[in-house]
Amino acid sequence: MGTVKGFWQHINGKIYAVESTPFGEIMGGAGPLDADEIRGLNEYEYKPDILEWLQMAMAEGKLHRINIPGRG
Repeated sequence: MGTVKGFWQHINGKIYAVESTPFGEIMGGAGPLDADEIRGLNEYEYKPDILEWLQMAMAEGKLHRINIPGRG
């Protein structure tokens, strides 16, 4: 079973690329990313370094999935 990758934006405007299981368990992330230099989701190295922070921010409702046309 594969993973799901997507862009998420923090309420402060910063963007993160997040990789999770199909069941929503976060596996890793990349970021914050410069909005004017966003690449395709498969071009990032998803690391567990910010995993705890991502989980906390999502639980607090501070991160929201966004769609960036042509980069998904």
